[in-house]
Formats: sequence, C-alpha cells, structure tokens
Amino acid sequence: MIQTLLKRLASVGVAMSVMLTTVVVLPITANAASDVTVNWNDVKQEIDGFGVSQAGWSDAIYDLSEPVRSQVMDLLFTQETGIGISIFRGEIFPQFNPSPGTYNFNARPDQVWVMQQAKARGVDKIIATSWSPPAWMKTNNSTTNGGFLKSENYGDFALLMSKFIKEYDQQFGIDLYGVSLTNEPNSMTFLSWNSSEWNSTNIQVFLKDYLKQAMINQGVQDTKVIAGESSWWSEDLVKDALDDPASAERIDIVAGHNYPVPVVNVELPTTPFTKAASKGKKVWMTEVSKVDSYDPGMTSGLKFARQIHDFITKANVNAWMYWTGAIPGNNDEGLINVYKDTNTYQLTKRYYAFGNFSKFIKPGYVRIGAPDNPQTGVFTSAYKDPATGKFTIVAVNDSDNTAELNFLPSGFTAGKLTPYITNSELNMAKGPNVPLSGGKFKTLIAPKSVVTFVGENGSSADPAGQTLTDDLNNWTKTSSHTGNLAFDSSNSFLYFNNDGSRVKRTTGTTESFVYNLQNITNFTATLYHASVWNGVAFYTSPDNVNWTPVVHISTPGVYTLGQWYRKTYSPLSALPAGTQYLKVELSGSDSWEKQVSKMVINYAP
Repeated sequence: MIQTLLKRLASVGVAMSVMLTTVVVLPITANAASDVTVNWNDVKQEIDGFGVSQAGWSDAIYDLSEPVRSQVMDLLFTQETGIGISIFRGEIFPQFNPSPGTYNFNARPDQVWVMQQAKARGVDKIIATSWSPPAWMKTNNSTTNGGFLKSENYGDFALLMSKFIKEYDQQFGIDLYGVSLTNEPNSMTFLSWNSSEWNSTNIQVFLKDYLKQAMINQGVQDTKVIAGESSWWSEDLVKDALDDPASAERIDIVAGHNYPVPVVNVELPTTPFTKAASKGKKVWMTEVSKVDSYDPGMTSGLKFARQIHDFITKANVNAWMYWTGAIPGNNDEGLINVYKDTNTYQLTKRYYAFGNFSKFIKPGYVRIGAPDNPQTGVFTSAYKDPATGKFTIVAVNDSDNTAELNFLPSGFTAGKLTPYITNSELNMAKGPNVPLSGGKFKTLIAPKSVVTFVGENGSSADPAGQTLTDDLNNWTKTSSHTGNLAFDSSNSFLYFNNDGSRVKRTTGTTESFVYNLQNITNFTATLYHASVWNGVAFYTSPDNVNWTPVVHISTPGVYTLGQWYRKTYSPLSALPAGTQYLKVELSGSDSWEKQVSKMVINYAP
C-alpha cells in the first residue's frame, strides 16, 4: 500500500517525507456507525402518559381571549394540531371547604373550564393534588408557610378529598383519574403559597384510617390515590405506608418531583423506587421545571428531553410530567409562555422536545429493549403499542456531532421509519422515510436534536420511485448552471477515492447548478471538503422562481488524504410537495476547498 502511494505521489511531484508524515499522523477513518438493536420481546414498563399541570395557573389560559385560549389548549392537548398531552394535573383548593360543613367546588371556574376542555380534547387522566388543607384544619391556621393537618381533622380532610372527586363528576362531568393528598410536604415550611407538611407516619395513618373509608362512603373508591410527591426524587415519605398492608392497598401511584435538593443544591440520581415496585405500584414523576431562568431554545429543550429519557430508562417511571403547560411571562416554568396583556403566546423548544415524546408515545404503550446510551452524548429508547403493532423510537443527541445510528429490528419487521425532528431550526418536522436496508434502518441524528421515529410492525416499504444518479462528469443531467463552475478530474486517485470527476468553482463567488425532475422527494449529495465545512446549501422550487432553503444534515467527514474529507448530505425534513427543481449552491472565498462528487435524486413522476 505504501509503495503504491509513493508512486502516485511521485507522479504529482509530492515529497516522500510529506507523504509519510501525512499517512502516519492524520486519521483515515471516521467514527463507525453504532448498531442499536430494538428488541420487540424485551418488554419493560407500561407508559401511562405524559402530562402537565395548571394547578393554580388555570387562569393563565382561561383569562386569554378567544380564539387564543382555545388555540393554547389545542397546542397542548390535541393529537392533530398539538403535542397530544395525555395527563392533566390540577389542584384541590383550600377554598373548596372554607369552613366546617361548607363546600364550594365552583370556587375556581378557570380550573373547571380547563379540565373540561382538556377532556374534550381526549385527555382521560385528569388528576388533582392538594397543596394545603383549609386553614381551619391546620396547626398554623394558615394555608401557607407549611403547617400540619391537625389530627382531629384527618376525617374532615378525607371527606373533602372524597367529596371533591364526587362533586367534580356530578357537577362538571369531570371523572377524576386520581387524587394526591399532598404536594412537596418535605420542603414547605417557609413558602408563601399553599403548602403543608406531612411525615411518613401522617401519610400512613391518613390513608388507612381515614381516606380509605371516606372514599368508600362517597362511592369514589375506584379513583386512584397518588402518594408522596416529594420535592426531590425520593420514595422515603411513603415507605411506611407501603410496608403497612392496610395503607398500601389505598396507594395506586407513588410519585416524586425532580427539583434540586435543599441546601446542597444538587439533583438526586434518577434511581428506581424499589419499594414501590416491589409492592406492584405505578411510579410517576409529576413535576419539574426550571424556575429561575428564561431559555426558550434548544438548550432547555435538550435538558428536559434528557430528563425524560433518564426517568423512563433509569427510574422506570410510568409517567413523566412538566410543571405547567402554559404560564405567564418570560420564564422556564411552562412549555408555553402566555402574555395576557397582548393576548399572545410563545412556543418554546422545550414544548417541541416534550412533544417528541408525548405526541408519539401514547398511554398503553410499553417500553421495549434498546441501548439507552449507544454513543457519547446520544440516548435512545423504544416503545410499542401491543394492541396495534405501532412503535416509536426516540433519539436524543446532546452532542455537537452528527450521530450515525443503525436501528436493527429484533422480533418484528417493518419496511420503513418516519422521523420527526426538533432542533434549532425544525419543530417536530417530518423527515423523509428511512427504508429498511440490509436488515437495518440507517439514520443520521443531527447534533443538538431530538428525533422521534415511528413505524408499524409488518409494514411495507414505500413504493419504489425513480432515481437519477449524476456522477458530475458533464452537464447533461442538470437543467442549468452558473458560469464559474468546472469539472475537475485531477488527483482523483490520491485525494478523492478514484472519483474521476467533480464540480468545483473557478472563482470565490457563489455558484450553483439545478436539476429539473417531477416530484423530487429526496436526495443525497457527496462532497469533498478541504477542512472547510460551510458554504454548502440546497434549495427546492416548484417553478424555478420561488426557492425554499433545505434544512440538511451531513455525515461526519471521512478523511481521504491531504486536507480532504468526504461528506454526504441529505435533507433533514421532507421536501415540499410538488418540488420540481433542486438547486445545489456553493459559496466561500476560496474556490477550491469544496467539490461536489455525486448527486443521487429520488423522484416520483
């Protein structure tokens, strides 16, 4: 091999010492693609859904004027035009029971409206948490700043929770899926909003001696009970209740939050709730947000996509919930920021990254086997619907590099995957279908992105269209080109893997060439770069007049000697319907540093 290279280099007058230095020092291969086996029969936990809360913040949506408030509800809860959130969390307000024997469950009409609207959009898991019992039941005679439920009022509070379930159903048609007796009882001592304190003994006694019978008396014993909701990820508050059969039977879901631990300000690991699992209880992560920042971009989106991934794959949760769906002002407590004074809203990248899970992994899906961290900074998880055979794979690329992942189906067959991409430029944008090739789905995951792939067991591949392959040794396959372009066949054996002809610019001006084919659906472009990665763009058009930029992705550069690297480009999102023209554009001050080697264009005349 060295002798062959020496002869080639000698023929172009390159010194042997330079060649030897080049061969020894520089890399000659790119990082290999990672095989990611998706195991249909390796069944993990069932997914109950993905949710948001409007507890205390239902008015953030309710007070908006139509049609904006309905638009916000659609964006959160509809499958067709939104992200299909399947769990809604409200509040059992203290003012529902302002004094002994007095009840007013219409004290928060905003919450009633939002719950009803969520239900109308298909949400079947509506839950509510108590932040505080009424002041008259508490040791500090206040709904704020912590304080315990007085022992003599355990029965009163159990009755309030049970009557709330019954009256919300009878008065408003809201059939509550579950109720939670307390929110963050381990960190509520000095807070100026509705709050209360509970310890593990309080919870154990309340469940077995009061709430269980009160729910039976009111005929609402089928409503699920959620216990815990510690401010950090821990099941310690419910371990005593879980170890007592009399109280454990009234617990259906053990929940926790994921906020930084007080004082030390670090997050606990996303470890499983082993006690809850041993007792056969579902585990939900019911609240998290970033309360002290404003980042509507991908940094926040990726942060919480990683959290969803970690909680599902490491803590094995059955549900994951963000703090609020919509909240006023510029902060990170909601997926959507709303502005009442202007009756407007802003969608964050966090909203779309969350949607990459909530829209495509529906209640009743189960997680199935897949490596959770196949490459550095890249995270994958897989899910299936046992009833229909539909499946979902979510890939989170939190690295700065394109990831090449080959998904290998095991125990099932499918002809294609359909990707949906969220990154700095795209919002759950549908991409070109990925065909099964050689038993693998060969995919590229863009840097700093969340990509959801959906498919169906037993599905067929897309019908074959037609393909144009242009090796770019003449202009016969293009429809037009600008003047300062030329074909280059020099050094093809040395730097360009024996590629006999390539298009390059002759000046440092922006130049382009165009293809005209009926219904262009996809393309790949192979280029050689001399260590300069920018200055490549693609555009589509229905008429050769109006052009749309193509958001694209490229493979990592494969070193081919000298300063040259080979890269393959393809579109990230699906090309617009009716695309008849494809333009390839090269720019940059140095004319020689990039050359187009091959174009492969799929079209469907």
